[in-house]
Amino acid sequence: MHLFSFLTLILLFPKLLPAQEISLKNKKEAQYAYNKGIQSIDDNLWVALEYFSAALDYNPMYDLAYLTRGKVNLELKNLNEAIQDFTMAIEVNSSFGEAYFYRAYARMNDSAEEIVHSDLSSALQLGYKQAHVYYYRGLYKLLQDDYTGAIIDFTEAIQLDEDYAMAYHDRGTAKRLLGDYQGAIYDYRQAVNNQPDFAQAYSNMGSVKIHLGDYQGAIDDYTVAIRLDTSYYRAYNNRGSAKYHLGDYNGALEDFRRVVQLKDDFFLVYNNLGNTLTKLNNTSEAIEALDKAVELSDDYGEALLNRGFVKELMGDLNGACEDWTRAADLGVEEAVQYLSECEQ
Repeated sequence: MHLFSFLTLILLFPKLLPAQEISLKNKKEAQYAYNKGIQSIDDNLWVALEYFSAALDYNPMYDLAYLTRGKVNLELKNLNEAIQDFTMAIEVNSSFGEAYFYRAYARMNDSAEEIVHSDLSSALQLGYKQAHVYYYRGLYKLLQDDYTGAIIDFTEAIQLDEDYAMAYHDRGTAKRLLGDYQGAIYDYRQAVNNQPDFAQAYSNMGSVKIHLGDYQGAIDDYTVAIRLDTSYYRAYNNRGSAKYHLGDYNGALEDFRRVVQLKDDFFLVYNNLGNTLTKLNNTSEAIEALDKAVELSDDYGEALLNRGFVKELMGDLNGACEDWTRAADLGVEEAVQYLSECEQ
C-alpha cells in the first residue's frame, strides 16, 4: 500500500520530488558532513567548503548545504561559485527565500540589475523578511535613483532593527538627494548614535551642514570624522572648504595640503588649494595647483575658470581667455561672462 501511494505521488507531483532518490544512509552521511562543515567554519573556511561539498556528493538535493556552501564561497571571494550554489539551492527549493537574498547580494556589483531586484523582492515575498533584505533592496533603489522607494525600504529595515546604523545613514543620503536636509541630518545623527565610530556618517552630516550654511557645525562634524579615521582625505578636503567659507584661509590651506599628502591624485583638492593660495596672494603656487587640477582632469571646467582668474591677476589676459574659452566650452556658464573681456 505504501509503495503504491509513493508511486502515485510521483505521478501527481513530479516537480516536488528530487530527480534522483536519495537513500536514508546517504542522507545521514550528508547530514554528518554538513554538521562537520558548520563546526569548521570558524577555524578553516576551505575545510568547511570540502565538508559541504561532501554533503552534496551524498545528497545532491540538500538545499541548505548549497546555501551554506554559497555563503562560504562568498567569504572566500569565489563569487561565481557562490552564485551557482545559491542558484542550485533555488532549483532544489524554489521557496527558499534566503537563497534568493544571497544570490541578489552576490550580484549587487554586477550588471544584472533587474535580477537583483527580482531576487530581493522574491526573498521578501517568500517570507524572508529580514532587516538586511529590506536594506539591500533600498540600497539597490538608491543606486537606481529611486530615492523615495529607497526611503520606504530603509524605513522597513529600521522598523525591524532600530539599531541599524547603515540603514539610517543611507536613508539620510536618500533624503539629502531629495532636498530634505533636516531629515538627512536627523538620520545621520541616528546613525552615529547607534555606531559612534561611523566616520562617513559624521562626514556626510558635515556636508549637509555646509549646504545649509552652517560652516562651523560642518567643521565640528568633519573633525570628528577625521579623529575616527585619520586617513579620511575627503573629510580633510571638505573641512578645508568649510574653513575657506569662514575666511580661515590658513586653516583651509593646512587641510588641503594634508589631502595632497594622503591622496596626491585627488584632482578636486588642487582647485581648492589654488583658490586658497590666491586668497593668500600666492599666485605662483596657485597656478601650479590649478595646473595640477587640469592635468589630472582636463575637462575640469571650474579649475580652468579659476586658473583664468589667476592668470588675469598676473597680467596674462591671453592665457586667461584661453582658459575661460575652454571652461565655457565645457558648460561653465560663469566663464561666458568673462569672455567679453577678451573681446576688448
